[in-house]
Amino acid sequence: MNFFKRSLAIILVTAMTSFVAACGTPESLSYPPGKTLKITSDVWGAFQEYRELQGGVRKNGFFLVAMHNDVGVGSRWSYCPPSADYCREGGLNLASQMCRDERLTCVLFARGPQIVLPYEIVN
Repeated sequence: MNFFKRSLAIILVTAMTSFVAACGTPESLSYPPGKTLKITSDVWGAFQEYRELQGGVRKNGFFLVAMHNDVGVGSRWSYCPPSADYCREGGLNLASQMCRDERLTCVLFARGPQIVLPYEIVN
């Protein structure tokens, strides 16, 4: 019976991951269309670090911005190192789980190195 439960859990997790990947950005990570995201220079610096870490050919990372009073003040990210051959989809789930664990409100800022929102750097 434990084998059956474990197998079912693996299938459900895989299905949920595929659903999120197929449907785009989960609503919980969305930002209002047409609105410019304000981020601090610290967040911009963290994004530059994230982009450098990705390097190489693999571009399946996700960069989330943690919000406070309508300003991005922090970040969480996940990425797959260029040399890794073990990476799978699910990086968005990993990054968003970090936000949930810390009770942060986060929005998706970039997929791989590609910024997906209009933004403005504020102090």
